Amino acid sequence: MNNKPRKWWVAGLLSLCEPGLGQIYNGQARKGLIFFAVSFLWMPLLIFCVNSNKIQLFIVLFVIFAVFYYIAVIADAIYSGHKLKINYILKKYNKTIVYIGAVIFVFVINTVISSYIKSNYIQAYKIPSKSNEPTLLVGDHILADQSLAARDPGHGDFIIFEYPPDPEKDFIKRVIAIGSDVVEIQDKVLLINNMVINENYVIHSESRILSVGIASRDNFGPVTVPENSYFVMGDNRDNSYDSRFWGFVEKSKIKGIVKNIYWSWDNELFKVRWNRIGAKIE
Repeated sequence: MNNKPRKWWVAGLLSLCEPGLGQIYNGQARKGLIFFAVSFLWMPLLIFCVNSNKIQLFIVLFVIFAVFYYIAVIADAIYSGHKLKINYILKKYNKTIVYIGAVIFVFVINTVISSYIKSNYIQAYKIPSKSNEPTLLVGDHILADQSLAARDPGHGDFIIFEYPPDPEKDFIKRVIAIGSDVVEIQDKVLLINNMVINENYVIHSESRILSVGIASRDNFGPVTVPENSYFVMGDNRDNSYDSRFWGFVEKSKIKGIVKNIYWSWDNELFKVRWNRIGAKIE
């Protein structure tokens, strides 16, 4: 007999590295494969959360379920490994190369699935600047819908897009006008198609009004937005580098629409902004 007792801490460590791997180490291949499969459900669940009207509830449940799942998987591996601390006959798959192969396989599959979902369904971003305050704060972590439907935004949507002067960078701004709209700014007041727009989400940090000859920040246009293009601006209107300065965003450059805040951290006060978690962006 080839008696190779299991070490409970090895089983726990393996499941910590990859859910289900500790179970395979303990000779429970079927259970381990089930745990492997369950770990692939996180992204679909996250997509469902983002498109739900009860995003805050689902984020809480999602986190609770994820934490409980990993604790349960690790605890199960440790418990089973402890029971086999005296007697265990090696299975054919109880080989180091199998463990390494399983980790590589799951990593590759997760990477492929994650990349596909991020490109076509959902992506997470972090807000690095104050240009969209007060709607989006520095330290907000957001989820963006990147499905095909989200590549056709409307007035007021916050969009993720390739920054025209440098396509390697992603920018986040609010859609102010769409194709064929006429945009004009008169002394900080926005007009679309000759109608004054009430922007209760906008802040102006400076009372000073710049003339056209100095900058296009406070007085701009009128200009007509080309078809399949968008005019975008930040909500922190006096501190936003946007379409007033570098032009329009082509539809083909849009990656998605910002949906929700899933985490928010105030680095200045060093605390979590609990009231912002799960908030819908409007």
